[in-house]
Amino acid sequence: MKSLWKNPAKAILQWGTLVAIIIFLTKIFGNETADPEAYCPLGGIETLGSYLVNGSLACSMTMTQIMMGVALAVGIILFSKLFCGYICPLGTIGEYTARLRKKLKIKTFEIKSKSVADKILRSVKYILLFIIFYYTISSSELFCKNFDPYYAFATGFQGELTLWMAIAAIAVFFVGNFVVDMFWCKYICPLGALSNVFKFTISFVILIGLYAAANLSGLAISWVFILGAVCITGFILEIIYHETNIFPLLKIKKDKELCNDCGLCTKKCPYGIDVCKTDTVKDIDCTLCGECITACNKSALTISGKKSLRWLPAALTVVMFALALYLGSVYELPTIDEKWGDKTKYDKLEKIKVDGLRSVKCFGSSKAFSAQLQKIPGVYGVATYVKHHTVEIYYVPGEVTPEKIRELIYTPAKFRISNPPAEEKQVKVVTIRTENMFDKMDPNYLGMQFRLSKKGYYGLETEYACPLIVRLYMNINEPIDADFIKNTVEMKELQMPVHGGGVKKVEVDFKFISIEEKVDTISKREFLERQFHFYKKQYESNVEKYAGKKEAVYEIVYLDLDKPLIIRNIPYLSSHLSLQEGFLGIETALNENDLPVFRIKYSQEVLNDDKIWKALTKTKWTVKTKEGEIQVVEPKFTFSEPGATLKTNK
Repeated sequence: MKSLWKNPAKAILQWGTLVAIIIFLTKIFGNETADPEAYCPLGGIETLGSYLVNGSLACSMTMTQIMMGVALAVGIILFSKLFCGYICPLGTIGEYTARLRKKLKIKTFEIKSKSVADKILRSVKYILLFIIFYYTISSSELFCKNFDPYYAFATGFQGELTLWMAIAAIAVFFVGNFVVDMFWCKYICPLGALSNVFKFTISFVILIGLYAAANLSGLAISWVFILGAVCITGFILEIIYHETNIFPLLKIKKDKELCNDCGLCTKKCPYGIDVCKTDTVKDIDCTLCGECITACNKSALTISGKKSLRWLPAALTVVMFALALYLGSVYELPTIDEKWGDKTKYDKLEKIKVDGLRSVKCFGSSKAFSAQLQKIPGVYGVATYVKHHTVEIYYVPGEVTPEKIRELIYTPAKFRISNPPAEEKQVKVVTIRTENMFDKMDPNYLGMQFRLSKKGYYGLETEYACPLIVRLYMNINEPIDADFIKNTVEMKELQMPVHGGGVKKVEVDFKFISIEEKVDTISKREFLERQFHFYKKQYESNVEKYAGKKEAVYEIVYLDLDKPLIIRNIPYLSSHLSLQEGFLGIETALNENDLPVFRIKYSQEVLNDDKIWKALTKTKWTVKTKEGEIQVVEPKFTFSEPGATLKTNK
């Protein structure tokens, strides 16, 4: 423990980072989300590369991650590999693995610096660097997630990883580090390769300058060539020179008059740099961690020749991290920023800003929103800002109005709060007006707020208007309390129960505008029909083959048919049935007892009740994707009680 705190600034940052990661991922203090990649500088630089090439951010990455990457690059160029030495959890674990091995007196396997083995192994991290950037930019998905040991552990092996890659990487990490000091960091880590590229600052700037000049001159060189050139150049410079010159600006320096050549500095260096035999440490592996300075009992080692700068690397690490967080919260790049249609109209474009679109939260949902907009005449582009759930829509005045755009992109919604009692015959309808409820998920959140009140509210539905129309369906005897409704609408935080226990906190910012004086009354059946999700699909190929051949309808009750997850999975069931002989179609309905049911149309020449039940309860479903591909999937529904045929057409 004494040795742990000989370099207190480093120890505090390293262990503080590990503790913060554990708290963040385990949600000990109730944090709502836990994104393992939230502050990853490598992911930030990957997504910046994707943005520069494709004009879109990788996955759900935001400006915070990008600024972390920028801070890493600037920090390396000006100071050194501070992230590697003070923050990186893999670096910390690798370092303490070596300390554990020494405590156990297990002999290390030494790979001498600049040896053939050392040079060959150093190529691995550059190969990985090329691969992850190539696939990230090509797909707008962070490829490093496939094998990153930190990401695998942080997600409990449940993230967007490739299992065999992750297991192989973890094995290499622990076995390699246990046998060779800092094996992962020196030979495998792609972020280590990128950091070394930034250390060779002048060469990196020259390559980027040549690439930019070539493209400006009209040569149109592919980004793949500059990526390859950067990786190859970084590797060659590392194995030939192994040292940097001008950059980074901060370096470990030795006072030869004070030094007694005891060798403690070399012995304590995590990377095995021979500090004792150099006046200025320019080694590519140096992270400015300060272990050599701490080990020196003659105070012969300093930061850039000044003892007063001993704490500077740790302080700079904190400052750079804080600055990246601040800039990431202030600025935001669009996840996508694209235009389409007649380019001659681009100079006429104006834009409208739409806030509060919670469903626009990543690259995929941004592209889906873009596809929706491309169907609207007069709209020619969109930029999405997923961190703030905001979009800017480009349109041509005269072809479409902002109000019309808002109307066309709005999705009316309904939400079942509770079920009316069996004896209830009538339902009261109250209409209110709200703002800041533009996203399709907002009615669900508002409905949950009414549900948690445990009052006599049965459901709500929305209709586009400005302000938005929201109809509340209530128990006929429930008093209309305008103050209660207003307070519920304007609740700032929803404590929403989640499956498996616990509570998810959802911040909302809905605004109550007014309540209409007119109160309507409808039957319970009409209310249930308004809230019900009706689905109907006919299987054309089977209809052509079996239509008119003893057609019948099989009905089966499914009480959860009003749940959003079930509604989303109905097409899977429909596709599963459509690929089997004798099924003619499926629809959802309410039966005479107001119960939700599936009604399956079929030919009695091929099927009967038993065969239909077997089809519904198969352990695997065969479905056809939108692209026409046949897949075998797990069943999306569990049926507990068989249904029965209602009638047969004569």
